[in-house]
Amino acid sequence: MKGSLAWAAVMAGGMMVTGAVMAGSLVLPSAKSLAGQWLIADAEQQCQIEFLAGEQSETNGYRLVDPQHCLKKLFTAEVVGWRPAPDGIALLQADGSTLAFFSRDGESYRNQPGAEDGLTLKALR
Repeated sequence: MKGSLAWAAVMAGGMMVTGAVMAGSLVLPSAKSLAGQWLIADAEQQCQIEFLAGEQSETNGYRLVDPQHCLKKLFTAEVVGWRPAPDGIALLQADGSTLAFFSRDGESYRNQPGAEDGLTLKALR
């Protein structure tokens, strides 16, 4: 009886800790909430792109539109899609792999948090 009471107390404590950890975890934003016009920039150039909420099965992400074709100047590979993450936004290559990851930094996102010379990504709303 004592053993099962002790086991129950350990399990209850574990569930409380797990619940506290889960309550503090980051939320995955929906593609719809992030869809729209965005500005990606470095110290020398800026590029207006659009995140669409339409799924892109080949990349396991969502469609991205670059009407000015200026992402080619910023990246060594072609950017064809995007994917939200709990802590930022990933820009995707044709095979679905992440080409660049932007971490949330206040109202904008940075691919090198803390660095002033990295790329920034900001919603135009």
